[in-house]
Amino acid sequence: MVRLGAVAQASFNGYYRMILPMHAMQQRGHEVMHVVQEIGTPFAWELLADCDLVHIHRPVLIYDDGAAVDQLYEAGAAVGFDEDDNIADAPIGLEDRTGQSWLQRSRRNFDQMLTLAPDVDLVTTPSPHLAARFAAAGAENVHVVDNYLPEAFARVAPRGHEGIVIGWHAGDEHLIDAEALGLETLLRRLLDAHPDVHVVTVNVELNVEHERYHHEETVPFERLTQRLADFDVGIVPLADIPFNLGRSNVKAREYAAAGVPWLASPVGAYRELGEREGGLLVAQDEWFDALSRLIGSSHERAEQAKRAKAWAQRETMEQAAEVWERLFIQTVEDVRAAA
Repeated sequence: MVRLGAVAQASFNGYYRMILPMHAMQQRGHEVMHVVQEIGTPFAWELLADCDLVHIHRPVLIYDDGAAVDQLYEAGAAVGFDEDDNIADAPIGLEDRTGQSWLQRSRRNFDQMLTLAPDVDLVTTPSPHLAARFAAAGAENVHVVDNYLPEAFARVAPRGHEGIVIGWHAGDEHLIDAEALGLETLLRRLLDAHPDVHVVTVNVELNVEHERYHHEETVPFERLTQRLADFDVGIVPLADIPFNLGRSNVKAREYAAAGVPWLASPVGAYRELGEREGGLLVAQDEWFDALSRLIGSSHERAEQAKRAKAWAQRETMEQAAEVWERLFIQTVEDVRAAA
């Protein structure tokens, strides 16, 4: 057994990348310490100084220029980094478009992670693109580990509703995807063509003036798939830009866990998915036709939903905890052998 420390901010990303894996390690008998880092302050590294390995999710380095990492090394701990966004390639002006002031801070943090990469003991990411970037920066122990789901996500049941609901759950940074793909115009056209269709966006808000378009604020993580289960089709529209190459395919997984068939752009990690996982990949100029086809076929939606649910049940943290455990233990053993 090993002593593991995890550092992350409270967020969906931090939950997938730190809280879930560490909870699984705790269930397997390892000693685990979590530190939630507050925005604007360095994290309390001294709470983790006696850990064998401290794994740090992306937002935490910039407030002390990485000094806490040096302190952990001096205390004898191995250090790992985790990153799941290609922040360095975020389009210029995205802050103004979305009002997300964290982007500049995250770009600086990403640069720091790359600078420190040659000395770090472990790097994990759900993206092959990001794995390649860290390897090119000099990191030697880099691994692609998917965003696995809580088993509870699959234990949801849809509530009844009228018509057919097309849903999109996304952050405001995806407004740039909506703009690139002409999504607002496409959805208005879809609503006009199909009087039984409703469109719901959760978190991200579109300028779709229509009585059957609804925007909702984001939902808590523990209720996410229960909300998504009320969709009949989930969408993941992505522009083919460098920023999106580093994304995980977690949105498809969330829809699948809720038993919802999904459509996604063939960008980044989504290129590896398809019918076996309960979804379809859609080229930029084919979204209207692909959605119309699913709207018109309850049988196809049901078949895709069945495949999606089966895939999600194979992709839970409970099923895949060994992947994380093997990486953590091997890293600790390698560091001890090199000491």
